[in-house]
Amino acid sequence: MKRVLFIILLFASFLSNAQYEPSAINYGLVAIKSFGSVEEVGLGARLEYAPNCFTTYMGEYNRLFSIGASDEVEGYNELAIGVNLILFNWYPTTITAGFGYIGNDSSIFEEIEDDALIAFRSGDFNHGAQIKLRALHQISIPVHIFAELNIKSLGRRYDTFLIGFSYDFDAR
Repeated sequence: MKRVLFIILLFASFLSNAQYEPSAINYGLVAIKSFGSVEEVGLGARLEYAPNCFTTYMGEYNRLFSIGASDEVEGYNELAIGVNLILFNWYPTTITAGFGYIGNDSSIFEEIEDDALIAFRSGDFNHGAQIKLRALHQISIPVHIFAELNIKSLGRRYDTFLIGFSYDFDAR
C-alpha cells in the first residue's frame, strides 16, 4: 500500500509543476561551446513560447566563431526552431527533450556533407534536424537557467553544448 501511495504522489508531483506558466513568452541568452573545434564558441538569443505547462516552442539565433585559432576559421550563423516536452520534473528543476529544424551558413559543410545523417544544401544554406536535451532550473518566478545539449544531423562537427538563462517579462 505504501508503494502505491508513493507512486501516486510521485505521479501527481510530476503533473502539478511545469517548466513555464501557460502562455508564457520567455526571452533568453546563451553561451555556446561547439564539439567540432576546441577554439569554437558562440553566443545566441532565443524566444520561447509555452502554450501549456508541458510544451515549449523555441526559435533561436546563434553565432559561432573561433577564439585563439592558429589559422583563420570562418564563423557561421545558425537558425533553429523546435519543440521541447517535459521528461521529468523535480520542481524547481525540469528535464526536457525535443527536436526541430536547424540551418546554418557554414562553408565547411560542403566538405563533410557526405558524413551527415539527414541534411541538404540550398544555395549557401545547410538544412538539417536536431535533438535537444535540456536541464532547466527556476531561480525565481521570471528567471530560469539551463544547460542544453544539441545533437545535429548535420554531423558531429555542429553538435553544441549551451548554458544560458531565460526571462519572462510578464511573470508575476
